[in-house]
Amino acid sequence: MTAVTAATQRPLRGIACMLAAAALFVAMDSLAKYLGDRYSPVQLAWSRYSVHLIVLVLLLALTGRLNRTDLASQAPWGQLGRGLLLLGATIFAYLSVRVLPLTQVYVVNFSSPLIVTLLAIPLLNERVGFKRVLAVVGGFSGVLIAVQPDAGGLSSELLLPVAMAVCFALYQLATRYFAAQDSALISLLYTAAAGGVVCTLAVPFFWVPIQHQDIALFVMIGVLGALSHFALIEAMRSASASLVSPFLYSQLIWATFIGYWFFGDYPTKATFVGAGIVALAGGYLIINERHRH
Repeated sequence: MTAVTAATQRPLRGIACMLAAAALFVAMDSLAKYLGDRYSPVQLAWSRYSVHLIVLVLLLALTGRLNRTDLASQAPWGQLGRGLLLLGATIFAYLSVRVLPLTQVYVVNFSSPLIVTLLAIPLLNERVGFKRVLAVVGGFSGVLIAVQPDAGGLSSELLLPVAMAVCFALYQLATRYFAAQDSALISLLYTAAAGGVVCTLAVPFFWVPIQHQDIALFVMIGVLGALSHFALIEAMRSASASLVSPFLYSQLIWATFIGYWFFGDYPTKATFVGAGIVALAGGYLIINERHRH
């Protein structure tokens, strides 16, 4: 696969976009956690993608860009597959936050940048040296410390964020690849369309009438979803996947704060230790990337 050329690299912009994406993701998932006791993950995902799609189409119409020329993708089936990967990550995320503290979910999700770093070797032809592989292994050990699986392995609840992390890592890699072929706008539109169509077909089987006071929150989930993934796409377009992905670790700060103040969840010492190890591993990847450029 072809990576973005060195001439198009804008590392500071990529880092800023990834930090913004991290904060927006936590805000969206916090709303899903708040609403999760009353509505199914499928219904929440339907709102997230449908509102995303409606807002995007309206913006395109207002700016006069709603035509086939501007929105034609160079790889439509690949973009749809990328959107389905994100839908899988979203469903697993909403299932996870229903049963686990936000901080623990995000520590497990921290393995996503590590997975990206490993898979960038065969999928994006990015060079990953032995020391970076060791950093990835160390990061995964930090995840295990944080979640503390029992002797029988990971519980069924902890498998939910693991599945989320895998789907999200594959989505990031697909985003990185198709960024070289399509604009951020096209990528964002296909993301919304794939999730919106699938969820619209499925949601009648999971529908619960939305309470009046929750309508604005449902809309906000979609708005935050659109903004977060636009920021992610721009981050991947601006710098290498192995550089910007570790900045998703900033989600832990937001997840800890929101989890404590709004949901009464306080991370255990093991969670902080594991998260620290993962952050150190990510820090090494960042420093190593800077030296390479």
